[in-house]
Amino acid sequence: MSILLAGPAIGSILLLALPIRRALNAVFLMAQVQFILALPFTRVNAYGYIGRAFEFTRRFLFKWTVNWRFVGEETFLSREFSFALAVANISLLIFFLNTRWIRPSGMHLWDFISTVVSTAMSSVMPAAFKPLPKDVQEQISRRVTPSFILTTALSSLSIGTLSARSLHYQFYAYIAWSTPFLLWKSGIHPVLIYIVWAAQEWSWNVYPSTTASSLLVVLCLIIQVFGAWWGTRKEFSDVSTSSIKQIDKQNRTR
Repeated sequence: MSILLAGPAIGSILLLALPIRRALNAVFLMAQVQFILALPFTRVNAYGYIGRAFEFTRRFLFKWTVNWRFVGEETFLSREFSFALAVANISLLIFFLNTRWIRPSGMHLWDFISTVVSTAMSSVMPAAFKPLPKDVQEQISRRVTPSFILTTALSSLSIGTLSARSLHYQFYAYIAWSTPFLLWKSGIHPVLIYIVWAAQEWSWNVYPSTTASSLLVVLCLIIQVFGAWWGTRKEFSDVSTSSIKQIDKQNRTR
């Protein structure tokens, strides 16, 4: 389930890099692979398999948390804290989606959503909806570089881990590999990169976690998330709203 933290970013990447039909085909293909891999388990106990994979109602144990020990057990177990983390997660995803992840399109979030819906519906109701022009789609696709893909996916993963209710030590398998790249993308001085990396390495190797180590875990994740956002502020800055203008021009001529 942890890999789903990158899901919002993967979705935006597919919609940018591929025509809508190919993007949906890619999503269906990924779903089919997961369905086939789960077959040996779902055939025996489908309810148990799905229930344990997406156990949203489980109670988190304070003694195992690596990231939020410094807030105290009462706060950690409260519904208000859980709700605040969920709101923070959704807010950060929308913020990154609007200000970074869809920048190759040259559109604002609402225009991007409207374009995706219009393109998807154009094959069903061509008289009412117009698809994204092919030349515009090709321009957008060329801007989806390997660096953009990796930055987008890893920043989504870091947002998810930052706002997670409780991180356990196995989560470091994801964080350890994404940290060097995100810190490099942030553009901060190499000395600071090594300091943040070393601090994170120390904090994740403290067992059991302490107030100091858990606070450091969260601070390092904050630096990675907002560092990646700040470091990519100039990327695609030359991409204007030409995509929207071409769509409007096409709609007016039809």
